[in-house]
Amino acid sequence: MSTNDCQTVQRHLSAYHDGELSAAQNEAIAKHVGYCSACAAELASFESLGSAFDQSPVLARPSDLWQRIERELPAPAEPVTLSRRPVMLSGRFVTWIRESPYGAGLVSMAASVLVLLGAGLWYGEERGGVKEMGSGGAMAMHSHDGEEAMSAEHMVEFAGVMNDYLQKLPSDPDAAEQMLLSKYNGETVDSDGAVKLVGYRPIISGGLPEGYSLASTSVLKMPCCTCVKAVCKRSDGSTLVLFEHDDEEAAWFGDRPSSMAMCGDKDCCLVDLDSSIAATWKQGSRSVTAVGVRDQEEVATLVNWLGNRVES
Repeated sequence: MSTNDCQTVQRHLSAYHDGELSAAQNEAIAKHVGYCSACAAELASFESLGSAFDQSPVLARPSDLWQRIERELPAPAEPVTLSRRPVMLSGRFVTWIRESPYGAGLVSMAASVLVLLGAGLWYGEERGGVKEMGSGGAMAMHSHDGEEAMSAEHMVEFAGVMNDYLQKLPSDPDAAEQMLLSKYNGETVDSDGAVKLVGYRPIISGGLPEGYSLASTSVLKMPCCTCVKAVCKRSDGSTLVLFEHDDEEAAWFGDRPSSMAMCGDKDCCLVDLDSSIAATWKQGSRSVTAVGVRDQEEVATLVNWLGNRVES
């Protein structure tokens, strides 16, 4: 494993430790850390830091906390009109809160309500803005959970379809392409047609490196997203396929071996496809997955070329 590979892995160790990477990236980093002592030591430092934080003591509440708060409260100015008088707790009420066993409970309950309200607002925004938590709200949440389960089921099926596609692609690329088009409502388009369907111009509309030609472009409605698929031909007639998509390719290739590497100026996830490899990298706000790539050098060629087209 080269120095560049270690640098790539170490940039992702924090996210790996926090469980924020895709399944393919997790597998690749776990495999690398298993035999690279330098990266394993770096990961251990994250784990030690997290353990030290978890074990750090919680500071006790000072016994004179309420006295300090009272001292900091501003005294009301006199005379003042009712409309300008600051909202103050009476001395008796402050004393009751401080000294009564019920007062401490009231403060604790109020803090809990505030926390729950904040969590509820965040959860509502995160789940699509659920406004009510009656029977309608419960039904909306149940529906969302069902959609997540359905998505996971579809992704398992999709990994199986992609496996069949990868088996057909080297020997009969036309049959492989027709299979995907039929399965996922594929529509053959030009660049302008793709813009109408996905909202952006395909990255390959800027051309391909020397030695490659564009055979076809289509839009597929896959379980993960609606993506643009470009079938490219090398000068020797062999096939290379580029997918441009919104997701980060979490489970396209099942449990096939994968690794992280630096290709050109991009961090790439490389997946072993037996006779070839697949590579996924971020290109602007989207991701590109190249299927049928020969080696890491060819990935770097594609990354550099397509990156320059986007920048220009």
